[in-house]
Amino acid sequence: MRNKKNLILFTLLVSNLVEQPAPEVAIEQGVLSGKLSTNGMFYEYIGIPYATTNSSTRFKAPGPPPSWQGVYKAVDEIYFCPQPIYIGYIGVEDCLKINVYVPTMAKPPFPVMVYIHGGTFIVGGGGKLIYGPDYLIEKDVIVVTFNYRLGALGFLCLGIKEAPGNAGLKDQITALRWVKKNIAAFGGDPDNITLFGESAGATSTALLLASNATLGLFNRAIVQSGPALSNWVINKNPVQVARLLAKALGYNADSRLDLYKIFSKLSIRELVGTNVRIPSLKYLDTQLMHLPCVEENIVGEEAVLTDLPYNLFNNKSESVPVIYGSTSNEGLFLISEYRADMYENRNNFYMFGSDLSFKKENDAANESQKIRNFYFGNDEINAKNMKNLSDMYTHLYFEMPSLFESRLLIERTNTTVYNYYFDYSGSRSFMKMRSGYVNENGACHGDDIFYIFKALFLPLTLYQKDQKMINTMTTLWTNFAKYGDPTPDETELQIKWMPSNKHQMNFLYIDDVLKMGKMPNPKPYQLWKTLYDKYRKLSI
Repeated sequence: MRNKKNLILFTLLVSNLVEQPAPEVAIEQGVLSGKLSTNGMFYEYIGIPYATTNSSTRFKAPGPPPSWQGVYKAVDEIYFCPQPIYIGYIGVEDCLKINVYVPTMAKPPFPVMVYIHGGTFIVGGGGKLIYGPDYLIEKDVIVVTFNYRLGALGFLCLGIKEAPGNAGLKDQITALRWVKKNIAAFGGDPDNITLFGESAGATSTALLLASNATLGLFNRAIVQSGPALSNWVINKNPVQVARLLAKALGYNADSRLDLYKIFSKLSIRELVGTNVRIPSLKYLDTQLMHLPCVEENIVGEEAVLTDLPYNLFNNKSESVPVIYGSTSNEGLFLISEYRADMYENRNNFYMFGSDLSFKKENDAANESQKIRNFYFGNDEINAKNMKNLSDMYTHLYFEMPSLFESRLLIERTNTTVYNYYFDYSGSRSFMKMRSGYVNENGACHGDDIFYIFKALFLPLTLYQKDQKMINTMTTLWTNFAKYGDPTPDETELQIKWMPSNKHQMNFLYIDDVLKMGKMPNPKPYQLWKTLYDKYRKLSI
């Protein structure tokens, strides 16, 4: 009997070491096979080419996906598009791959959740290193992740046919079209697709929500800490940024075509490994170089963004249901690498970004002083009041634009908008640990994603309260994907999440105990709302 038990254990061990094949799937490109996950909960079809790109199609919309004969083995994950690391770069140019994870323990058709990864449009990838689908799969949904072009490869914007701009966003739209066309073959419901993302992935989600190029491609959206109305989202002078980058590489060029010729011949290492500082003048802008842009009208080229996001949202007559939210301490990750000279520098800047427009310099100075007084009183910005600076970043870059965007959609469309405030701190709050402010209350930017995805680099969840939060987040998110309502049965999580409306913003406070409440920071909201209502820039 003992030998029989040992044989069974040995057999189970061996079966986990040997890849178990997943059922073959026939899509338009050909037949593909995947593998069974090690825990047996889902089938993995990973590294499927959803489009093509190479040196001859740089900076443009991607080409069609390849077809194949025989069976394509979708078992090798392409983790990254080209991106910088401490020494050189990682990734390959032909990186437009998509991953489909299908539950084994439930019957189709499945709701589909498509995730766009973050990383400031410079780094990141859709692989399981961070975005393991296990927690979501338990709720019987198909999870899809993918790579898109980053940095100059994805966001060089010259306003000419050879480099119209927003190639990375066009990759995302192509991935969504691939899902819409093929997901039924995996057991997914092509008429029930939820698009979601965090940070730059949330910003991408919001931009695609605003764009007229995505009509019918998804049915719901979740925007986690990345509204499109934030002042850092749009590259306001992309040609000048391209000139600065070319100059850093030793080239001088004025015309857009000459700039394109330079960049089209550069090696991947040069394209992704070169960084320059963008003159920020007196505004509190980020130093991010490669960002989405407002595209020019070019014959034969489909544009994603034809106007500023505010104008696109303001002109929408209908939209899909959306969840918008932020974490309580987003700004901690921004101040985590501050040096003494950086604090001093901030005292010389306006306390807002360049998405505002003032007729008189004196008006800008007066408004900046109001904000300075609100957050710092009569003190200079320094290491002693860094938490105040973190609060200002939280409000300016994430929380307030998320509220502005929510209200704009509610007022302009008849859509349903849910708002949340993530305040939970636990052992999986990786970004707060990484920032060095682990003893601060609340949640840092990015902490929420580790209660939705099973990151390979994080240890097993040992604490019951963290497991409870994983269940809470994945239940809310997958219920929204299934029903358009995060709490269709209020007995499930002992809460009813009420959407916001024209008369009142309603918030779900996500912490050890869930509770409904009003807007979390009404005084900062009124401060920033007054400023943006009066001075928001409505054109580039």
